[in-house]
Amino acid sequence: MDAEGLALLLPPVTLAALVDSWLREDCPGLNYAALVSGAGPSQAVLWAKSPGVLAGRPFFDAIFTQLNCQVSWFLPEGSKLVPVARVAEVRGPAHSLLLGERVALNTLARCSGIASAAAAAVEAARGAGWTGHVAGTRKTTPGFRLVEKYGLLVGGAASHRYDLGGLVMVKDNHVVAAGGVEKAVRAARQAADFALKVEVECSSLQEAVQAAEAGADLVLLDNFKPKELHPTAAALKAQFPSVAVEASGGITLDNLPQFCGPHIDVISMGMLTQAAPALDFSLKLFAKEAAPVPKIHWS
Repeated sequence: MDAEGLALLLPPVTLAALVDSWLREDCPGLNYAALVSGAGPSQAVLWAKSPGVLAGRPFFDAIFTQLNCQVSWFLPEGSKLVPVARVAEVRGPAHSLLLGERVALNTLARCSGIASAAAAAVEAARGAGWTGHVAGTRKTTPGFRLVEKYGLLVGGAASHRYDLGGLVMVKDNHVVAAGGVEKAVRAARQAADFALKVEVECSSLQEAVQAAEAGADLVLLDNFKPKELHPTAAALKAQFPSVAVEASGGITLDNLPQFCGPHIDVISMGMLTQAAPALDFSLKLFAKEAAPVPKIHWS
């Protein structure tokens, strides 16, 4: 999927509302620093100071558009960043540039970090010869899910279900509440009707078989060790070849290849959104005749 085209997925009304909430959070009242900077026309350069994948341009644009500033990009969405990279220029009133600076940098850094982790995971999976789906989860930051799910897509991973309405997921607690796997899956199947798929979290082959017999479309083998995962998935597929198998739980970039196998269709990784380090960007105002390159402080 072309990373540039992914911006079309973002609903303009939702995007505008998010940006408004972020800016209000950072400046809900008086902005005293605006009296220092003034409102004169200014320009700033966006620098990337760490390697990774550029992601989050639509959010960066929306923030500065709301502040009457213009962004000119030098690199497309999904670009591999090699520091120090000149990524964009922003022009507008000085106080507006500085009002949007931290919000825009936070969003871009976080989104790019997730895209970078997703790209690394997909690369590791393909390096292991596996062609299934590397996916994220619903383990996202409250109020920031749209950014994080978008970052997964830019990095080449699947976003998985966006919210509770995207898939009927029967977790272990649903099974307990319903009184067993079969009852839980039947209720889920009835609720899903024809429009949604049903996925069931299982802790054993027996539960997986029960779920498949009751009508599950996908089975989630959660927290299985690789040596248990692959024979369980193989046994399930032998009986129910049309049921998709997802592996999840404790999967990292380091051990991901161990979970890749011919009977695994999806590998979901909460760490892609929970533990991805943010990339380092800076926005520096400059005089018209010069744009100094920032220094990198290596740790």
